[in-house]
Amino acid sequence: MPVYDPVILTNADNIFIAPNARIDSFCKIEGGLGVTIGEHVHVASFCHINIGSGEVILEDGSAMASGAKIIGGSNLLDGESRSAVAPAEQQQVKRYRTVLGKNAVLFTNAVVLPGVTIGEGAALAAGSVATKDIPPGELWGGVPAKFMRMCK
Repeated sequence: MPVYDPVILTNADNIFIAPNARIDSFCKIEGGLGVTIGEHVHVASFCHINIGSGEVILEDGSAMASGAKIIGGSNLLDGESRSAVAPAEQQQVKRYRTVLGKNAVLFTNAVVLPGVTIGEGAALAAGSVATKDIPPGELWGGVPAKFMRMCK
């Protein structure tokens, strides 16, 4: 499993990276409630996986282009503080399960919000923000992302 330094892993005991996956340099992966990176997954440089420390799954054959981000959780506005370093009693954090489906791709600087599933073979265009699930085989783009066309 090639992991090219420097890569930052937090809560590394909750991170599984399959033997045939590749993680390029300058990535950050937050273990949170769990991160699973499947076979033949490519995570390009400058990606950030599991911001907010929920549960994130990158299924077999999926890919993240440079700068893509997957958010797994977030501080809610209901808490006294939104700072991750504030005392726990001042925060209200919600963690989600966020999935990048088999053979799906996030293009450069795409962002997947917490709890969103990107379906099998789907794609999220460069610079786009997925605020809801993207069905299998569809290309979505924009902010917020909307259907553009089928991938094949």
